[in-house]
Amino acid sequence: MPGLRQTAFLDPQGCLQLASSPDPQIFTLLQVWFGAPLEGAAGADAQKGEQAMTDRKFIVDPYYWLRDDERKNEEVLAHLHKENDFAVAKTKHLEELRKTLYEEMRSHIKETDASAGYDSGPFTYYTRTVEGLGYAIHCRRPRGAALETSEEVILDENEVSKQNTKSSQTNVGDVEESPNHTMLAYTVDESGYETYDLKFKTLGPDAKEIDEVVPEVDSGVEWGKDESTIFYTKMDDQHRPYQLWRHTMGTPASEDELLYTEEDDLFWMGIGKTLDNNFLVLETASKETAEVHVLNLNEKKGKLSVVAPRRFGVLYDVDHRDGNFYIVTNDENNKNFKLSVAPATAPGPENWKPLLDAKGDTVFGNGADVSPGARMLGSLTCFKDFIAVSGRYDGYRRVWVIEMEDGAKGDGSGGARLARECHEVQFADTAATPYIGSNAEFDTDKIRVGYTSMVAPSSTFDYTPKTRKLELVKEKEVPNYDPSLYATEVLQATAHDGQKIPVTIMYRKDKYEEGKPMPLHLYGYGSYGASMDPSFSATRLSLLDRGVAYAIAHIRGGSEMGRAWYESMGKYLTKMNTFFDFISAAEHLVDLKLTTSDMMSMEGRSAGGLLMGAVLNMRPDLFKAAIAGVPFVDLMVTMCDASIPLTVGEWEEWGNPNDAKYYYYMRMYSPMDNVVPQHYPNVLATAGLHDPRVAYWEPAKWVQHLRDNNLGDSEILLKMDLEAGHFSASDRYKYLRELAFDHAFVLDKLGLAEK
Repeated sequence: MPGLRQTAFLDPQGCLQLASSPDPQIFTLLQVWFGAPLEGAAGADAQKGEQAMTDRKFIVDPYYWLRDDERKNEEVLAHLHKENDFAVAKTKHLEELRKTLYEEMRSHIKETDASAGYDSGPFTYYTRTVEGLGYAIHCRRPRGAALETSEEVILDENEVSKQNTKSSQTNVGDVEESPNHTMLAYTVDESGYETYDLKFKTLGPDAKEIDEVVPEVDSGVEWGKDESTIFYTKMDDQHRPYQLWRHTMGTPASEDELLYTEEDDLFWMGIGKTLDNNFLVLETASKETAEVHVLNLNEKKGKLSVVAPRRFGVLYDVDHRDGNFYIVTNDENNKNFKLSVAPATAPGPENWKPLLDAKGDTVFGNGADVSPGARMLGSLTCFKDFIAVSGRYDGYRRVWVIEMEDGAKGDGSGGARLARECHEVQFADTAATPYIGSNAEFDTDKIRVGYTSMVAPSSTFDYTPKTRKLELVKEKEVPNYDPSLYATEVLQATAHDGQKIPVTIMYRKDKYEEGKPMPLHLYGYGSYGASMDPSFSATRLSLLDRGVAYAIAHIRGGSEMGRAWYESMGKYLTKMNTFFDFISAAEHLVDLKLTTSDMMSMEGRSAGGLLMGAVLNMRPDLFKAAIAGVPFVDLMVTMCDASIPLTVGEWEEWGNPNDAKYYYYMRMYSPMDNVVPQHYPNVLATAGLHDPRVAYWEPAKWVQHLRDNNLGDSEILLKMDLEAGHFSASDRYKYLRELAFDHAFVLDKLGLAEK
């Protein structure tokens, strides 16, 4: 009621009760006046949109009191504790099942194991894990030496976590050896909020920590030409990486040099280094526009120079070899991206030319074909004698290699623009996910690549372009797993507008009987152009072995079928396609008699949680249960409040709420704004208190709203990790326990808790 705040709590019987207390923040009306810029948004005058509204709009938020930006409000924290107590109480009968699932998941993991590693200079660098320890150990050994006799531990994350006195959450971001292999730089986040400290240590027999820390940086760092300098980025008040800094070793961080500041709130900053060690690459980009700056590392105290000034709608990435920049771009309406080349001395777009092979044919020169499944370029990695290119074709990832002409000159006048030929790296199964792996050396005759599928654990290969042969380096060992027991296939669902939506499904063969429905868990995401590619997961086996099929809906909003699958059909004013596609995929599985609505659950995380929320409002009858991980569900309140971290940059994904056409369209599907009195299925929402990407209060408010409107007796639960951020537990064993909680909830609601 007006003048009172309604505080939800849970009584011992698990019923939601309301206690009222005076509070001026009741039923907060978020005022969005579109005749003026949103407070805190840089450049807002230019961002008001084509149809900026002049009348004042109000969004009613009766749960606003749950927001505490400092995460210290005792009443809010008490409420979250009670939510957790309620979730535990309502699932107490699943305790033994959770223990069983946890042990099963552990049984499929080789707990003491080592990665394939990568060669860099005189060493092979790799990580390993030890049974009983929750974090990775970073190591190296002399190149070619036996692992058992010559290992040097360069960073033990377990020891790093012990030094964390702030929380149980320790996230090591970047780990970078210096160019001469005598020092190590690493970043550490001790809260889950993704704010890192940059630390250093020496390597070798007398390795030790260096008393030199750069505080509050983003996770990624890059060494300069040698170990005397290192580059990093810092974040603004909105948690947006916006400044590039250069740190000189041996000097205090207060003397670091600011090299660049990105003033536009739509743009994020990231850094990398070309494999030839010649250029630092700074990319500052929004979701629709990019601008790349490079710094020549061969110049003492070098300055940044721009490759191509930003032009709205033009995205591009660059890499370097032999005096030329190789550029992947969507310029000139090449929505699926094309490959261009320009001299490093004059890299502007007026000099972007197609790359030609020995026959004079263009190599990846046409990205204008946007038909579903058309070739789309992703990223490239330049080596001395060839270029590795990742992309997509016919719905799946692909890896290509461009072999360059011997003796190509670096003067930018012909020779360096000639490729000998281009070919695709051939794997055993095209309905899988190949990828470019960890490559640290420019002058090499091999490329490290990887491969996985729904039934094939990840394998690491060395690929030799000259012979076109793959050499297996390491296959991920999965104990107690027999791939012959499982099958996978790709189905095609028909969307509301006739588009074919791929659905990848995996099941255990002896649990499948044609024409007989089986329990099924459907996963989806569908945002940011991120593709949900088929890959192996050992933790799924506990579901599959109990007769639950696992399916992925490759819905629009991702890029599975090309860039248009995202840009033209799955964002802004076509975002509803994402939700319709997921519903169509679920209906198709029912029509094929693979499952029924009473035997089907669904899951999505982050923006996939928005998918869950929208689908629950649109078709609550289609699913028995839903898992919504860190769900982005309060779309309108968040997008209309530029003070919330990371909000402004999201306007190029969902729409700028200053603009009338986006405002009204977004309100059509915003999960919080479309909850209505109806029968909702069972819902488990999981979240992290320190999440900077999806604030904890979004799922906290959402579950309250669902309960207030649920006409049935389904369970709607919130499980809040009070020490984690967006990516759940950092300790691998704690992560498995959390996953066991999720799986037990699904199995229980599908009637399989006793099996």
